[in-house]
This record gives sequence, C-alpha cells and structure tokens, in this order.
Amino acid sequence: MSPQVVARRYAQALFDLALRREELEQVAAEMEHLLTLYRGSALLRSVLESPIHRSQQKLEWFRPVLSVHLSPMVWLFITLLVRRGREYLLNETCQAFLEVYDQHKKRLRARVRSAQPLTDKSRNTLVQRLQQGFGVEEVILEEKVEPALIGGLVLEVGMQAADLSVRTRLQEIHRKLLQES
Repeated sequence: MSPQVVARRYAQALFDLALRREELEQVAAEMEHLLTLYRGSALLRSVLESPIHRSQQKLEWFRPVLSVHLSPMVWLFITLLVRRGREYLLNETCQAFLEVYDQHKKRLRARVRSAQPLTDKSRNTLVQRLQQGFGVEEVILEEKVEPALIGGLVLEVGMQAADLSVRTRLQEIHRKLLQES
C-alpha cells in the first residue's frame, strides 16, 4: 500500500474522531501547526525519519516539547503513529487531514506565484473564478512574488498547475524557433 493511502486512512480516522468529539477546529489548527513545524525543522524530520532511534526514544524526546502544546487527542495520535513505526508519514498525514478538513468546510487551498503582487481586483477575480470552478465556498490563496516570471502567474491547486507566465511563453517560443531552424 502506498504511503499516501496509509496516511489518508490515518488522517480520515483522526478527522472522524475529532468530528465526533466536536474538537475538529482545534485538531485542524494543531495539524496545520504540526505541518508547519515539520516542514520548518530539519532536526524534527531527521529524528522522526531516522531508523536508528527506537519509537520509545522518539516519544521521550518529543513529549516535553509537543505534548504540552497539543491536545491529548493529537498527542495520542502522534504516539500511535510512532509506536506503529509510521512516524515518517507525519507530513503526509497532516496534509491528508487538512485536505479532508478543507473538503468538509467546502474550502480550497491554492498557491499563486506572480511577477508582481496581485491587485485587489485581480485577487478577487481569481478567488471568484476558483470558487465557481471548484464549487467551493472559501478559497485560501497563498501568494508569492517571483520577479523571474516576468509577467503573468502560475496557479497551483493540489497537484494541478496552470503556468500562465510570460517566462514560460518566451521559453516555448524559443523552443519552437530552435526546432524550425
């Protein structure tokens, strides 16, 4: 079974439990925080993913730091992952949980990279089109400015991407010109 499938199953189980116990908002916030922490800490990633250290050692190292800042449900969930030798799935499980949570909330997360900051008008237009196109009520837009794009934008939603940048258009023209000569 692929790691994504396993992570999705763990995430769905946690989501169902949090929903039943009416702790969904708190658990979602903690999973988002964990994902940010995991992505931002090379030390955390290396310790969790290291086969050298036993599960119990990992839990003892992280208990003082994480158990204080997490709800009992999320801490027990992490404990379960570690004891079952699935701690390497923390990143994927957090992502999968947030995807399930977003579907429940009828929300979409999208990333947009543009050569210049988006204007309010262009941002609102983009959000409205995404809402209509995906049938969601809310769009969370993560914006990043990349001057190397020259103009236009690159939009990423999940695993899909639309590259509408001037840089890409120029590269395509360049490639076609080289093929014709």
